[in-house]
Amino acid sequence: SEVTEIRGIPGDFEVEILKHPRYVDMGKCIACGTCAEKCPKKVDDVFNQKMIKRKAVYVEYAQAVPLKYAIDEANCIYLTKGKCRACEKFCPTKAINFDEKEERQTLRVGAVVIAPGFTAFDPTRYTTYKYAKNPNVVTSMEFERILSATGPYQGHLQRPSDGREPGKIAWLQCIGSRDLHQCDHGYCSSVCCMYAVKEAVVAKEHGGSDLDCAIFFMDMRTHGKDFERYYDDARNKHGIRFIRSRVPYVDAVTGQDDLVIPYIDEKGDLVRESFDMVVLSVGLDSPTGARELADIVKVDLDKYDFCKTDFF
Repeated sequence: SEVTEIRGIPGDFEVEILKHPRYVDMGKCIACGTCAEKCPKKVDDVFNQKMIKRKAVYVEYAQAVPLKYAIDEANCIYLTKGKCRACEKFCPTKAINFDEKEERQTLRVGAVVIAPGFTAFDPTRYTTYKYAKNPNVVTSMEFERILSATGPYQGHLQRPSDGREPGKIAWLQCIGSRDLHQCDHGYCSSVCCMYAVKEAVVAKEHGGSDLDCAIFFMDMRTHGKDFERYYDDARNKHGIRFIRSRVPYVDAVTGQDDLVIPYIDEKGDLVRESFDMVVLSVGLDSPTGARELADIVKVDLDKYDFCKTDFF
Protein backbone atom coordinates (compact mmCIF):
# COMPACT_ATOMS: atom_id res chain seq x y z
CA SER A 1 0.00 0.00 0.00
CA GLU A 2 1.01 3.62 -0.40
CA VAL A 3 -0.26 6.96 0.89
CA THR A 4 -1.50 9.19 -1.91
CA GLU A 5 -2.93 12.13 0.04
CA ILE A 6 -3.35 13.49 3.57
CA ARG A 7 -6.03 16.06 4.42
CA GLY A 8 -7.20 17.66 7.63
CA ILE A 9 -5.73 19.14 10.80
CA PRO A 10 -3.81 17.69 13.78
CA GLY A 11 -6.16 15.36 15.62
CA ASP A 12 -8.41 14.86 12.59
CA PHE A 13 -6.73 13.61 9.41
CA GLU A 14 -8.11 11.81 6.37
CA VAL A 15 -5.48 9.58 4.76
CA GLU A 16 -6.02 8.26 1.25
CA ILE A 17 -4.47 4.81 0.75
CA LEU A 18 -3.82 3.02 -2.57
CA LYS A 19 -3.66 -0.72 -1.90
CA HIS A 20 -1.94 -2.74 -4.63
CA PRO A 21 -3.09 -6.29 -5.40
CA ARG A 22 -0.96 -9.17 -4.12
CA TYR A 23 -3.03 -11.71 -6.13
CA VAL A 24 -3.08 -14.03 -3.11
CA ASP A 25 -6.06 -14.29 -0.75
CA MET A 26 -4.52 -13.72 2.70
CA GLY A 27 -7.45 -15.49 4.33
CA LYS A 28 -6.81 -18.67 2.36
CA CYS A 29 -2.99 -18.69 2.09
CA ILE A 30 -1.40 -21.14 4.54
CA ALA A 31 2.20 -20.31 3.49
CA CYS A 32 2.90 -23.91 2.48
CA GLY A 33 5.25 -22.75 -0.29
CA THR A 34 3.76 -24.95 -3.03
CA CYS A 35 3.16 -21.95 -5.30
CA ALA A 36 6.82 -20.87 -5.12
CA GLU A 37 7.99 -24.45 -5.61
CA LYS A 38 5.96 -24.84 -8.82
CA CYS A 39 6.55 -21.32 -10.18
CA PRO A 40 8.96 -21.49 -13.17
CA LYS A 41 10.04 -17.83 -13.07
CA LYS A 42 13.23 -16.92 -11.19
CA VAL A 43 14.13 -13.30 -10.43
CA ASP A 44 16.77 -11.50 -8.37
CA ASP A 45 16.14 -11.72 -4.63
CA VAL A 46 16.32 -8.06 -3.56
CA PHE A 47 16.19 -8.92 0.14
CA ASN A 48 19.32 -11.04 -0.29
CA GLN A 49 20.98 -8.15 -2.16
CA LYS A 50 20.48 -9.92 -5.52
CA MET A 51 23.07 -12.55 -4.55
CA ILE A 52 20.59 -15.38 -5.22
CA LYS A 53 17.28 -15.87 -7.03
CA ARG A 54 13.72 -16.15 -5.76
CA LYS A 55 10.47 -17.04 -7.53
CA ALA A 56 7.91 -14.61 -8.95
CA VAL A 57 5.54 -15.72 -6.16
CA TYR A 58 7.34 -15.24 -2.90
CA VAL A 59 7.56 -14.21 0.74
CA GLU A 60 9.73 -11.12 1.17
CA TYR A 61 11.81 -12.76 3.91
CA ALA A 62 11.55 -15.77 6.22
CA GLN A 63 10.34 -13.82 9.28
CA ALA A 64 7.68 -11.82 7.41
CA VAL A 65 4.51 -11.06 9.38
CA PRO A 66 1.91 -12.00 8.33
CA LEU A 67 3.55 -15.00 6.67
CA LYS A 68 1.61 -14.81 3.39
CA TYR A 69 2.79 -15.11 -0.21
CA ALA A 70 2.45 -12.43 -2.90
CA ILE A 71 2.89 -12.42 -6.67
CA ASP A 72 5.46 -10.10 -8.24
CA GLU A 73 3.36 -8.35 -10.84
CA ALA A 74 6.36 -7.14 -12.86
CA ASN A 75 7.82 -10.65 -13.26
CA CYS A 76 4.86 -13.07 -13.19
CA ILE A 77 4.65 -14.90 -16.53
CA TYR A 78 0.83 -14.86 -16.53
CA LEU A 79 0.51 -11.16 -15.63
CA THR A 80 3.11 -10.12 -18.21
CA LYS A 81 2.52 -12.65 -21.04
CA GLY A 82 -0.91 -14.13 -20.35
CA LYS A 83 0.13 -17.75 -19.84
CA CYS A 84 1.32 -20.15 -17.08
CA ARG A 85 -0.90 -19.98 -13.91
CA ALA A 86 1.06 -22.91 -12.39
CA CYS A 87 0.71 -21.42 -8.90
CA GLU A 88 -3.08 -21.31 -9.25
CA LYS A 89 -3.18 -24.91 -10.48
CA PHE A 90 -1.17 -26.38 -7.60
CA CYS A 91 -2.29 -24.18 -4.66
CA PRO A 92 -4.05 -26.58 -2.23
CA THR A 93 -6.31 -23.89 -0.72
CA LYS A 94 -7.19 -22.04 -3.96
CA ALA A 95 -5.67 -18.85 -2.59
CA ILE A 96 -4.43 -17.48 -5.93
CA ASN A 97 -6.67 -14.72 -7.30
CA PHE A 98 -5.53 -13.10 -10.55
CA ASP A 99 -8.73 -11.02 -10.66
CA GLU A 100 -7.69 -8.94 -7.65
CA LYS A 101 -7.65 -5.18 -8.39
CA GLU A 102 -6.25 -2.04 -6.82
CA GLU A 103 -8.30 -0.67 -3.93
CA ARG A 104 -8.58 2.83 -2.51
CA GLN A 105 -9.27 3.35 1.17
CA THR A 106 -9.80 6.41 3.35
CA LEU A 107 -8.62 6.24 6.95
CA ARG A 108 -9.65 8.68 9.70
CA VAL A 109 -6.74 9.13 12.11
CA GLY A 110 -5.66 11.54 14.83
CA ALA A 111 -1.94 11.50 14.07
CA VAL A 112 0.51 10.32 11.42
CA VAL A 113 3.96 8.84 12.09
CA ILE A 114 6.29 9.19 9.12
CA ALA A 115 8.91 6.40 9.16
CA PRO A 116 10.22 6.02 5.59
CA GLY A 117 13.54 4.46 6.59
CA PHE A 118 16.59 4.88 4.36
CA THR A 119 18.46 3.50 1.37
CA ALA A 120 21.93 1.98 1.72
CA PHE A 121 24.57 3.95 -0.19
CA ASP A 122 25.50 2.41 -3.55
CA PRO A 123 29.33 2.30 -3.76
CA THR A 124 29.43 1.51 -7.49
CA ARG A 125 30.61 5.07 -8.19
CA TYR A 126 33.75 4.41 -6.11
CA THR A 127 35.75 2.73 -8.87
CA THR A 128 38.88 2.77 -6.70
CA TYR A 129 37.43 0.09 -4.41
CA LYS A 130 36.72 -2.42 -7.23
CA TYR A 131 33.12 -2.93 -6.13
CA ALA A 132 31.00 -4.50 -8.91
CA LYS A 133 34.26 -5.50 -10.63
CA ASN A 134 35.66 -7.96 -8.08
CA PRO A 135 33.11 -10.34 -6.50
CA ASN A 136 35.12 -10.46 -3.25
CA VAL A 137 34.50 -6.75 -2.60
CA VAL A 138 31.04 -6.68 -1.01
CA THR A 139 28.93 -4.14 0.83
CA SER A 140 28.14 -4.53 4.50
CA MET A 141 24.53 -5.28 3.55
CA GLU A 142 25.70 -8.14 1.32
CA PHE A 143 28.05 -9.43 4.03
CA GLU A 144 25.14 -9.34 6.49
CA ARG A 145 23.24 -11.72 4.21
CA ILE A 146 26.33 -13.95 3.81
CA LEU A 147 26.39 -14.39 7.60
CA SER A 148 22.64 -15.09 7.81
CA ALA A 149 21.23 -18.61 8.03
CA THR A 150 18.56 -17.54 5.50
CA GLY A 151 21.16 -15.92 3.23
CA PRO A 152 22.74 -17.13 -0.03
CA TYR A 153 25.18 -19.52 1.71
CA GLN A 154 22.93 -20.61 4.62
CA GLY A 155 25.20 -18.80 7.08
CA HIS A 156 28.42 -20.49 5.95
CA LEU A 157 31.22 -17.92 5.71
CA GLN A 158 32.63 -18.05 2.18
CA ARG A 159 33.73 -15.60 -0.43
CA PRO A 160 31.59 -15.19 -3.56
CA SER A 161 34.26 -15.80 -6.22
CA ASP A 162 35.17 -19.41 -5.45
CA GLY A 163 33.29 -20.45 -2.31
CA ARG A 164 36.50 -20.67 -0.31
CA GLU A 165 36.47 -19.78 3.38
CA PRO A 166 38.30 -16.47 3.81
CA GLY A 167 41.31 -16.27 6.10
CA LYS A 168 41.51 -12.47 6.19
CA ILE A 169 38.72 -9.90 5.86
CA ALA A 170 39.02 -6.11 5.82
CA TRP A 171 36.28 -3.57 6.57
CA LEU A 172 36.56 -0.07 5.10
CA GLN A 173 34.60 2.55 7.04
CA CYS A 174 32.78 5.73 5.98
CA ILE A 175 31.89 4.58 2.46
CA GLY A 176 29.33 7.17 1.35
CA SER A 177 29.58 9.13 4.60
CA ARG A 178 31.71 12.12 5.60
CA ASP A 179 32.86 12.54 2.01
CA LEU A 180 32.32 15.85 0.22
CA HIS A 181 34.51 14.91 -2.75
CA GLN A 182 32.64 11.98 -4.32
CA CYS A 183 29.13 11.76 -2.86
CA ASP A 184 28.60 15.15 -1.16
CA HIS A 185 27.49 13.51 2.08
CA GLY A 186 28.95 15.55 4.90
CA TYR A 187 27.10 13.67 7.62
CA CYS A 188 28.07 10.62 9.69
CA SER A 189 25.56 7.81 9.19
CA SER A 190 26.02 6.88 12.88
CA VAL A 191 25.48 3.10 12.58
CA CYS A 192 28.40 1.91 10.43
CA CYS A 193 31.07 1.69 13.15
CA MET A 194 28.96 -0.54 15.36
CA TYR A 195 27.64 -2.81 12.61
CA ALA A 196 31.19 -3.30 11.28
CA VAL A 197 32.38 -4.29 14.77
CA LYS A 198 29.40 -6.65 15.10
CA GLU A 199 29.99 -8.21 11.68
CA ALA A 200 33.67 -8.80 12.49
CA VAL A 201 32.79 -10.47 15.80
CA VAL A 202 30.10 -12.65 14.18
CA ALA A 203 32.49 -13.51 11.32
CA LYS A 204 34.96 -14.73 13.96
CA GLU A 205 32.22 -16.91 15.44
CA HIS A 206 31.52 -18.39 12.00
CA GLY A 207 35.10 -18.67 10.74
CA GLY A 208 36.95 -19.54 13.94
CA SER A 209 39.56 -17.76 16.02
CA ASP A 210 42.15 -17.99 13.22
CA LEU A 211 40.11 -15.63 11.02
CA ASP A 212 41.94 -12.29 10.76
CA CYS A 213 39.53 -9.34 10.81
CA ALA A 214 40.79 -5.77 10.30
CA ILE A 215 38.69 -2.60 10.42
CA PHE A 216 40.14 0.51 8.72
CA PHE A 217 38.61 3.65 10.21
CA MET A 218 38.92 7.42 10.63
CA ASP A 219 37.13 7.61 14.01
CA MET A 220 35.30 4.91 15.95
CA ARG A 221 31.95 6.48 16.84
CA THR A 222 30.62 4.13 19.52
CA HIS A 223 28.27 6.55 21.20
CA GLY A 224 25.42 4.33 22.45
CA LYS A 225 24.93 2.60 25.79
CA ASP A 226 27.71 0.02 26.34
CA PHE A 227 28.88 0.48 22.73
CA GLU A 228 32.39 1.40 23.86
CA ARG A 229 32.56 -1.75 25.96
CA TYR A 230 31.50 -3.81 22.93
CA TYR A 231 34.24 -2.13 20.89
CA ASP A 232 36.83 -2.85 23.62
CA ASP A 233 35.75 -6.50 23.81
CA ALA A 234 36.04 -6.85 20.03
CA ARG A 235 39.62 -5.61 20.18
CA ASN A 236 40.78 -7.25 23.42
CA LYS A 237 38.77 -10.49 23.60
CA HIS A 238 38.08 -11.33 19.96
CA GLY A 239 41.32 -10.01 18.47
CA ILE A 240 39.75 -7.67 15.91
CA ARG A 241 42.41 -5.34 14.51
CA PHE A 242 41.52 -1.64 14.33
CA ILE A 243 43.71 0.39 11.95
CA ARG A 244 43.32 4.16 11.86
CA SER A 245 43.79 4.84 8.16
CA ARG A 246 41.72 6.08 5.23
CA VAL A 247 42.32 3.49 2.50
CA PRO A 248 42.82 5.20 -0.91
CA TYR A 249 42.05 2.21 -3.15
CA VAL A 250 41.86 -1.57 -3.39
CA ASP A 251 44.12 -3.53 -5.76
CA ALA A 252 43.45 -6.96 -7.21
CA VAL A 253 46.21 -9.58 -7.20
CA THR A 254 47.00 -10.55 -10.79
CA GLY A 255 45.76 -14.04 -11.61
CA GLN A 256 44.11 -14.48 -8.20
CA ASP A 257 40.92 -13.51 -6.40
CA ASP A 258 42.83 -11.93 -3.49
CA LEU A 259 42.84 -8.19 -2.81
CA VAL A 260 45.62 -5.84 -1.71
CA ILE A 261 45.05 -2.78 0.48
CA PRO A 262 47.76 -0.10 0.62
CA TYR A 263 47.64 2.15 3.68
CA ILE A 264 49.74 4.37 5.90
CA ASP A 265 49.90 2.94 9.41
CA GLU A 266 49.98 5.03 12.59
CA LYS A 267 53.80 5.05 12.51
CA GLY A 268 53.72 6.71 9.10
CA ASP A 269 54.94 3.65 7.19
CA LEU A 270 53.43 2.48 3.90
CA VAL A 271 51.98 -1.03 4.20
CA ARG A 272 50.57 -3.26 1.46
CA GLU A 273 48.46 -6.04 2.98
CA SER A 274 46.65 -8.88 1.22
CA PHE A 275 43.06 -9.89 2.10
CA ASP A 276 40.64 -12.56 0.90
CA MET A 277 37.61 -10.26 1.13
CA VAL A 278 36.90 -6.56 1.54
CA VAL A 279 33.66 -5.30 3.10
CA LEU A 280 32.59 -1.73 2.33
CA SER A 281 30.76 -0.27 5.34
CA VAL A 282 28.20 1.76 3.43
CA GLY A 283 26.39 4.71 4.93
CA LEU A 284 22.75 5.74 4.69
CA ASP A 285 21.09 7.68 1.89
CA SER A 286 17.66 9.27 2.08
CA PRO A 287 14.95 6.78 1.12
CA THR A 288 13.75 6.27 -2.43
CA GLY A 289 10.73 8.47 -3.05
CA ALA A 290 11.56 10.88 -0.21
CA ARG A 291 10.65 13.95 -2.26
CA GLU A 292 7.31 12.52 -3.37
CA LEU A 293 6.41 11.52 0.19
CA ALA A 294 7.46 14.93 1.52
CA ASP A 295 5.14 16.64 -0.96
CA ILE A 296 2.23 14.42 0.14
CA VAL A 297 2.70 14.90 3.89
CA LYS A 298 3.88 18.51 3.52
CA VAL A 299 7.17 18.36 5.43
CA ASP A 300 10.37 20.19 4.57
CA LEU A 301 13.56 18.31 3.66
CA ASP A 302 17.16 19.32 4.23
CA LYS A 303 19.86 19.38 1.54
CA TYR A 304 20.39 15.62 1.93
CA ASP A 305 16.64 14.88 1.44
CA PHE A 306 16.13 13.88 5.06
CA CYS A 307 13.38 15.45 7.16
CA LYS A 308 14.34 18.96 8.19
CA THR A 309 14.27 19.25 11.98
CA ASP A 310 15.52 21.66 14.62
CA PHE A 311 18.99 21.05 16.03
CA PHE A 312 19.32 20.17 19.70
